Amino acid sequence: MTPHIIPLASESLSGLQAWVHREEHGLAAGVLSRQQSSILEPPRGFPPFVEGPTNWTGSGRNNMQPHFLNLDGPSITEVEAGLQSSRELELDGDEVTRECFPLPNLQSQLEKCALEVHHGSGLCVIRGLKPDNYTIEDNIILFLALASYIGDQRGLQNFKGDMLSHVTESKLWTVPRERRHGIHTNDGLPFHNDMGCEILSIQVRDRANTGGHTCVASAAAIYNELMQSNPQALHVLAQRNWPIQASSKKEAPFLFCPLLEFHAGKLLISMDPARIGPHPSARNSSIPRLTTEQQDALAALQNAARKHQVRLDTQPGDIVFLNNLSLIHARESYRDGPSSSRHLVRLWLRNTRLGWAIPPSMRMPWDAAFGDRAAKVINRHYPIVPMPEYMQCKYSNGTAAFVADDESDDDDGDGESYGTILEAT
Repeated sequence: MTPHIIPLASESLSGLQAWVHREEHGLAAGVLSRQQSSILEPPRGFPPFVEGPTNWTGSGRNNMQPHFLNLDGPSITEVEAGLQSSRELELDGDEVTRECFPLPNLQSQLEKCALEVHHGSGLCVIRGLKPDNYTIEDNIILFLALASYIGDQRGLQNFKGDMLSHVTESKLWTVPRERRHGIHTNDGLPFHNDMGCEILSIQVRDRANTGGHTCVASAAAIYNELMQSNPQALHVLAQRNWPIQASSKKEAPFLFCPLLEFHAGKLLISMDPARIGPHPSARNSSIPRLTTEQQDALAALQNAARKHQVRLDTQPGDIVFLNNLSLIHARESYRDGPSSSRHLVRLWLRNTRLGWAIPPSMRMPWDAAFGDRAAKVINRHYPIVPMPEYMQCKYSNGTAAFVADDESDDDDGDGESYGTILEAT
C-alpha cells in the first residue's frame, strides 16, 4: 500500500500566539537582519550542518516518505491470536508487554520500526487494523501490545496516574472551548513537542470531517534552514535563558533552559510555546516574559517548520510513532461531522536500549514522565474512553494545560498553577 502523504499544509493554523507570524509580517526583520552579518558561526557546541536521516523535508521532489508497516492477513491473524491469549490471561494496562504478547513473526518488522524512530527519519506508521472490528477495550490492548515493541517503558501523563490521554472534542461536553485544554478543542495548534516524552505514540480512532491533519517537521531541517537564513535565531534558541514553566507547585515556578541542544552527537529540541514564559492567565507572575529577540526566534522556528513540514493523512486504525526529541508537530483546525469526532489516543514511550541521551537541561519534564518523580506515582490508570463530563481546569492555553499535583485548590491568588502538562497533538 502506498502511503498517502500530503506535503505542506495549505490551511493556516488558527489559534496561534501572536509571535508565530511575526516574520511573515516583517516585524522581526529589523532586529534579526542587522545581526546576520556578524553571526556566521553556529551556536557553541553545535555543528554548521546537521546530517543524517533525521534531516528531511516535506517539500520538493525528494520529500520524505514515512516508514510504513502494513499489516497483511497473516500478520493480523497473529496479532488477533495474541489478543485472544491476552483475554484468556485477563491482561490489563501495565501487564500488556511484549513478553506477555509474543509476536514471533512480526517481531523483526516491529523492531525495524523502533530503529526507524531512533536512527532513521524518526517517523513510523503501523497500518492495517480496523477499530470497528474490535471492542473499545481490545483496541487499547492492541495499541499497548504493538507499542511495547517500539518502547518498553511508558511515560506518566499526569500525577493522577493516567498513562493514556484522549485527544478529542466530545459532543457531550458543555464547558466552553476557551475553558478547555488545547487537546480538547478543534483549534489549530502551532508546532511543538510533548516536553518530557521520547516517543510520541498515537492511535487514530476516528478522523474529523474536514481538517485536523497532524503536520510533522524535522528539527534538523529547521536547524539547517535557519543556519543559512537566520543564524541569529539559532543562537537565541540555544541560549539557556528560556523561562520554562515548572511542573509542580512544590518547586520554583520556572527554570531557565535552552530550546535546542546538541548532545551526544544528536540535535534535540524541547519546545512547547504554551509552556514558555508566564501563563497568559497569570497575574503578578514571577516568570519572566519573553524578550522581543526570543519572540522573533520562535517565529522563525515556526516559519521554517511550516516550510519543511509533512502533512500526515492518517486513517482510523493507524498507529503513529514519532521521535519526540528530533521532530515537532502541529495540528490543523478541524470540524467534526454529525456522526464523526476526531479522536486520537496518546501514549508516551521510551526505549531503554535505543533511547537518546537526555541532556541535563531537558531532564525536568522528562523526570515527571519517566524519572524519579514519575516513579513516586504508584497507581497507574489506562482510561479507555474520554471523560464523559469535562472537568474544567483553572488555567488552559494553547498546546498545554496545567493541573496542580495535589487535589487542593488552595491557590495563592497570583493566578499561577503548576502541575502536569497535557500536550496537544
